[in-house]
Amino acid sequence: MTEGRPAARRRIVFGLLVSAFFLLGADGLRASAGARQLGAEVQYLEQKLASPMSTAERHGVLVRLARLRQLSGDIAVAAELWLRAAELNPADDFALVSGAYGLAAIGEWERAAAAIRPLLASGRSGPSVLQARYLYATLRAWVASDISALAFLAGDPEAAVLRPIVYYTLWWTEARDPVTFGGNAEVWRQRLISGFPRSPEARIVAGASPAISAVHSPLWLLLPGMPAGAPTGVPEDSALAGILRGPAPAQSPSPGPAAAAPTHGQQIGLFRSETNARNQAQALGGAGFHAVVSRRLVNGVEHWAVVVPTHDSAGTAHRLRMVGYDSFTVRLE
Repeated sequence: MTEGRPAARRRIVFGLLVSAFFLLGADGLRASAGARQLGAEVQYLEQKLASPMSTAERHGVLVRLARLRQLSGDIAVAAELWLRAAELNPADDFALVSGAYGLAAIGEWERAAAAIRPLLASGRSGPSVLQARYLYATLRAWVASDISALAFLAGDPEAAVLRPIVYYTLWWTEARDPVTFGGNAEVWRQRLISGFPRSPEARIVAGASPAISAVHSPLWLLLPGMPAGAPTGVPEDSALAGILRGPAPAQSPSPGPAAAAPTHGQQIGLFRSETNARNQAQALGGAGFHAVVSRRLVNGVEHWAVVVPTHDSAGTAHRLRMVGYDSFTVRLE
């Protein structure tokens, strides 16, 4: 009996190895069959696009084809298909933003920013708009060296679902250039690790093993396979730099050309020193707010007020509190 046990164990191990071999072979066959099936469906859909159909049907075919092209790794073609789908159905924010991310992934940052800017200025909301805000804020940080929109997202309760990737992007951006951005990379790193310890982004910054090479989140589409690399630079005089240096609709949607200017604002501070007032306004800018400094006379003494003009006093006051600023509503002069 004793001599038979090793032999029995060997037979069991051998049987497991044989089973594993056939299972792996089957997986390989299934993967190959899956690739052939994907290719056949892509060909079928491309042929279908050449035939007459309703606008709704064409939109559905474009969306399906865009998904398959993206799945197969053809990001450039997928981006164009997504944008064609969005043109057919202007209410399809998901298609528009998917196309913009595809453009950003292949380095067409100017087209990506131009594509999502009208959506950000539209006043619409939803998951796709949040993704658009993140994309715009990231491009603004990398191209125009302005992290204010990203910092605003980090404290915006409406964007809480994006907080791990926003913290990661702030850490990554500031770590690359601490001189330009103020050297706060470690602050964002600690917020990410302490607040979202199980997230893929936290595992990366903490040096978790094994290393993570692919994550299903926006940054990995922007930088496929390069979580620690640097994005390609864009010339300072490029059209993209000009677009991104303007007001960020991600943090303050445009009310439209016919809308009146704000008549009220949230006052954050009143200073005897103009320098101190402008320092606070600059700090507010870093948190994603547009603050103005104006001269006030209080009992005949010169003071300097720091105010954030707004059409939504309650909402702006709430967002200011989220980043540590108390305020009260004042009428703009």
